Amino acid sequence: MRKTSLTRRQLLGLGATVAAGSLASASLGGCAPAANTEARKEGSDEPEPSQEGVEYELNPQDGSYTAFTTDYSHLFSSMQVGSRTVKNRIVKSGATSRTVSQGAGFSDDVKNFYGSMAAGGVGLIWMDQFVDFTGKAANGNTPIANDEDAALCRQFTDYVHDQGALIGMQVWGPWSQCSCDGAITAPFENRAAVRKMLSIDEIHAFQADLVHRCEMMQKAGFDGVTLNAGCDHTFSSFLSRFWNTQRDDEYGPQSYENRARILTELIGQIRKACGADFIVEVLYNGVEDNVEYLGKNDGCMTIEEAKEFARLFEKAGADMLQIRYGAYGYHAASFFTDALHAVESGNTGYGTRVDFRRHFEGKVNGQFDGACALLEVAAEIKQAVGIPVGTVGVMDPRLAPDLIDNALAEGKIDYIAMTRPLMCDPELPNKLREGRRDEVAPCNHCLTCLQAVLPHPVTVGCRCNATFGRVKDGGIKTSAKPEPAASPRKVMVVGGGPAGMEAARIAAERGHEVTLYEEDGSLSGLMTFAATVKGPHEKIADFCAYLERQQEVKGVTVTTGTKVDAGLVAEEAPDVVVVAVGGVRPALDAPGAEGSPLVKTIEEAAAGADLGERVVVVGDNHHAIDLAVFLIKRGKAVIILSGRTQEFFDVEHPSWVRYSTKAWMESKGLRVFYESALLAIEEGGVSVATNFGATVSVPCDSVVNCQPLTPNTELFDTIPADIEKHLVGDAAVFSTIAEAVSSGNQAARAI
Repeated sequence: MRKTSLTRRQLLGLGATVAAGSLASASLGGCAPAANTEARKEGSDEPEPSQEGVEYELNPQDGSYTAFTTDYSHLFSSMQVGSRTVKNRIVKSGATSRTVSQGAGFSDDVKNFYGSMAAGGVGLIWMDQFVDFTGKAANGNTPIANDEDAALCRQFTDYVHDQGALIGMQVWGPWSQCSCDGAITAPFENRAAVRKMLSIDEIHAFQADLVHRCEMMQKAGFDGVTLNAGCDHTFSSFLSRFWNTQRDDEYGPQSYENRARILTELIGQIRKACGADFIVEVLYNGVEDNVEYLGKNDGCMTIEEAKEFARLFEKAGADMLQIRYGAYGYHAASFFTDALHAVESGNTGYGTRVDFRRHFEGKVNGQFDGACALLEVAAEIKQAVGIPVGTVGVMDPRLAPDLIDNALAEGKIDYIAMTRPLMCDPELPNKLREGRRDEVAPCNHCLTCLQAVLPHPVTVGCRCNATFGRVKDGGIKTSAKPEPAASPRKVMVVGGGPAGMEAARIAAERGHEVTLYEEDGSLSGLMTFAATVKGPHEKIADFCAYLERQQEVKGVTVTTGTKVDAGLVAEEAPDVVVVAVGGVRPALDAPGAEGSPLVKTIEEAAAGADLGERVVVVGDNHHAIDLAVFLIKRGKAVIILSGRTQEFFDVEHPSWVRYSTKAWMESKGLRVFYESALLAIEEGGVSVATNFGATVSVPCDSVVNCQPLTPNTELFDTIPADIEKHLVGDAAVFSTIAEAVSSGNQAARAI
């Protein structure tokens, strides 16, 4: 049999040239989302609603933000912050330290996680706070409680400095240290927390504690501190009139100076204790709104207020300002601007929609799917001060190259702050600087990386980077760089989905001779389905393009249109076989199902089969939910038969997405039968056993089989015992793209 090694052009699809344009617009063959009436508008020029006779379209989308013509020259120019020089404009925002193992002096996991970002070209790294400054904490946090601890930690900060980056730490206060009293009731917030008003003495003690922390950080070699006054944490609760309503002292809402006092005093105290070379950044909300109760936003921060605070922070001695926004009622949306675009642009998670032309003062850009959403907010605040101003909010230079580099060139902002793109690919800066944008692992905006305060999370990790978040829980034991193989071996990978492509690229990177076989004519596996039903928000097409490109970069021989059986395995005589052929969806086990014209496969439904108006979806896993959203958007009345309790409904999706999606579907008329079972397919409908003891007949026009996949071991079982073999992805265990990638990665590391 003749092997064919696909070129990059063939891998990406006829005519696709990723380096010359947006990854999102690249033709990916089977992985490209199907065209539909809700496609993004390129260069949209929507009329204002005031034009007579023109229907108002809520949050129209404009795909032009992905334009790529830049050389990133402004992104990679140096920046002066106080007395320090940052080598470029890329700042890692403070988050995600809890996903890595800790330990005295910072563990190897911490060193690998942050060290890889420093070596990958990041200019300034902010770690989130996971350090014990008392030496008494029982939670295992790394201590920096004395000079000995600080000297041990300096080994870590020296390592980061040796890679060319500066590093500091974020500090903040919890809800229990607040400007006011009151319970937290919003379902997207930490309902176990209670707001407790700090007395003046407690405020002073809180400030003194943070100054002590900064002094210990400095001894440990950290270059600065970022004061988190965003979201609705301690500092924000004083700044925002939304929370600061109960005080009549000098920290009350009577003036800008009073509201900012807890911070301005602290900035001065840190500057006195740590000197001029210690960077002090203030991270705070530039604008706010109440997404839980749209319209009830009296007291929410306006940009004019934020500009006044900027002046006060600069006067107090702050070196730089990082701009967020406050989305009250939805904690994660206050730093993940794309969270309000999951499922539908403006989705609040409460069954309502933000109108980005009206809410948040109309200042938050909602046309770019959450990307660069706060760019103009930060630009307005920058006009008020002379210190560097940057912002978060999908400031991803892979995704929005021209938009970001031009904003830096025009002086709208001075730096970008991001975390998720660097979790996906710590080498992002170097790859962009070296002209290898098509080799950057793309952030999918899937929010798998953050489970936070909501119950029953799936594994915290990253869809694209199988090392992120998994070291801590006994998964991958090494850094992001896999160890070279002791000796090269001949490896056959069967299956071109995410598990197979990941296994192939890692095995090849380690030095093995790898051939990837795919039965279909192109690579992608079930990412074809995912990209189709999810649409462009989750960058699955980009991820597919990245994995395909990696086969070429790592030297994998790709053979498509070939079904692998025991005979081919014997003919090729590999040392190792990785089986990634996907799972098998069982047929519906109910009377009347076999041969019924009502029954459709999930692939048929996603491909546009005539389903009628009323659709019953059997299953409540991530495939079922994604398809249900797809059908609801097309006007279908969807009924889901779930075998689980409401608490565990759609548990495979990340928690923020799960709750937000469920509320959206319910607002569109979704009906769910929990703890139910399909009894029979009848003429014109189905019979369902319910959790309330009744058997009900549900009329419908079609029934889509979305049951969980079962393992597929047919090929695996035929491979001789003297050949090393691995079963990965859905072929082994039905799960998500992230878990499939992880299993492929771990199998390749074990070869």
